[in-house]
Amino acid sequence: MSFKSNYFDWWLILPPLLLLTISITILRSIAPSLVPFQIGFLLAGMIAFWIFSRLDYRVLVSLSTVLFIACLLFLLTPAIFGNQSRGATRWLQISQISIQPSELIKPILLIIFSAISVLNIPNSKKIILLLLAFIIPGVIIFFQPDLGSFLVLGVGWLTIFLSQFSIKKIIFLALICGLLLPTSWFFLKSYQKDRLSTFLNPYNDPLGRGYQVIQSVITVGSGQFWGRGLGHGTQSQLRFLPERHTDFIFASLSEELGFVGAGTVLVLLIIFLWRVYSHSQASAQPIGTLFCLASLNMLAFQIFVNIGMNMGIAPITGITLPFVSYGGSSLLSQSIILGIITSLSRHGATNTSLQIS
Repeated sequence: MSFKSNYFDWWLILPPLLLLTISITILRSIAPSLVPFQIGFLLAGMIAFWIFSRLDYRVLVSLSTVLFIACLLFLLTPAIFGNQSRGATRWLQISQISIQPSELIKPILLIIFSAISVLNIPNSKKIILLLLAFIIPGVIIFFQPDLGSFLVLGVGWLTIFLSQFSIKKIIFLALICGLLLPTSWFFLKSYQKDRLSTFLNPYNDPLGRGYQVIQSVITVGSGQFWGRGLGHGTQSQLRFLPERHTDFIFASLSEELGFVGAGTVLVLLIIFLWRVYSHSQASAQPIGTLFCLASLNMLAFQIFVNIGMNMGIAPITGITLPFVSYGGSSLLSQSIILGIITSLSRHGATNTSLQIS
């Protein structure tokens, strides 16, 4: 396999950088005290990207077992050292910074899933290994509880898992899952059931459970075409909109930058997803295709759910908007994914002719 020491795909890197610029601009307007932290997270993300882009992805593959055990131990640390917040124990608090292990392990688990899928062993054994590799960390994440991270990781894993089956078997599995889906209701926490009920009818409790959804929809619509202007968004500035800098930052930017700003964010996200897809199709190795497609579907799911819940067309699940929402763990996770994709290209797993100089 070829090696390109100076390879960088700027079409892959520039959209996230522009999205982060928009993110910091909006944060400066709605929560200026958080801007230094977000800039710090950006610098940390750039370092993480550089490290993983320079690291040969085959090193990660060779250390899959060790990394899997490390991921499990890291996932358990909030139960030992973390503090409970809003009924969940999923964060580690270090001074003023919160670290979410379930976010940071996602790219590592994706490369582990991809490595398992290309093992030269019987398909039945690969399926069992893939099931165990997801179920063990998945159960820990689900019971923290962190349904959002569980679903996002599940989408990435499912992309790789289904690659082991024919189309007929995939259709059969989809039918089975469809029949079993109603039983998932019994495994949800009470607040998770409330979120689904609120999604179906937010006006049933407009000052309680439905408040977030209603305020978010009002915030998105109030921006109209050009927006109210930076610092002039009444919903976000007067804090009628909860979580205006994280889960509902898309509503905040829609209010202040309008359809133009929201549309710009969507275009940048689409360009980014298209570029990840291009890397998956140019892959010279199955592991490169699988990792890129899993990352693509995982990030696309995040984007759809986050924007959907901001617009009232998806349940509130606490899923952030990639490269836009405030937060260090999610940004580091996404930076690592970018680094691994770059490493796959640099070390010959994908075709470096994708580079545009």
